[in-house]
Amino acid sequence: MTTGTLKWELGETAYAVIGALKSGKTPLVALHGGPGFLGKSCATITGYAQKSDRPAVWYDQLGCGASSGLKEKPADFWQVDIFVKEFYELINHLGIADNFAINGHSWGGLLAAEIAITQPQGLKALILSSPLGDTDTWVAGVKELLAEMPPEISSVIIKHEEAGTTTTEEYMEAAFKFYDKHVIRVPMPPDLVEIFDEALADQNVYNSMWGPSELMCNGTLAGHVVTDRLDRIIAPTLIMSGKYDECMASTASAYLSGIKGSRWELFEESSHLSYVEEAAKYQRVMNEFLDLNC
Repeated sequence: MTTGTLKWELGETAYAVIGALKSGKTPLVALHGGPGFLGKSCATITGYAQKSDRPAVWYDQLGCGASSGLKEKPADFWQVDIFVKEFYELINHLGIADNFAINGHSWGGLLAAEIAITQPQGLKALILSSPLGDTDTWVAGVKELLAEMPPEISSVIIKHEEAGTTTTEEYMEAAFKFYDKHVIRVPMPPDLVEIFDEALADQNVYNSMWGPSELMCNGTLAGHVVTDRLDRIIAPTLIMSGKYDECMASTASAYLSGIKGSRWELFEESSHLSYVEEAAKYQRVMNEFLDLNC
């Protein structure tokens, strides 16, 4: 693995390259979730690509990790188009703009879709891994899942959201009970625990764009709609999500119906982190799709 830094008009973007980008196979660029969940959270996914001798890239999106934090910026600075521009700056810097694939997870899935909507000529394949879609649809789905939680958990969450006290320890403890069912259902590997801890220590971008937790969106992504433009995506597309995922069928099926020729792979034993929860299947499905298309 080699690391580097892209310097561009909005700041610095730190990235890692695994393998030789010009080795023959189309490089995979992995887009992390959050927003603000750190590029190294995608190291597992890029590692799967390497198992198929495919070069790969992950990077810290602006505002997190080793990239420019830009904490002096107001909350409304953090918009989707900034991250689309950052992606284009990066692939041009790396010299792969004419030949690349994308795997975006969660928020990174929405970002991947927004990039694909612009129809970049070099995009050979698109993977949307438990992707965020239309925010209102996503939040409605999360509320459905919350209603299925034990009352002693759901009532705490609802109480604090209505009172605006979502920074309390009681609220976060209840939120993490939800995460145990719908974000990751297996024990987290030590490296992922470290990533979560690091991301939780600096939630500026997450709070600005999303909100206080997965259960509430009051940031700049509130009301965001992508499904009305999915017909512009022309790259071969694979959608993946888990049976217990906070990315519910309502979101995944909207991508499926909106992107011509796309297919949807459901992971029966997974929630939001299927690349950890069903690692072997995820690696196989991802690499078979990529090898078929690029």
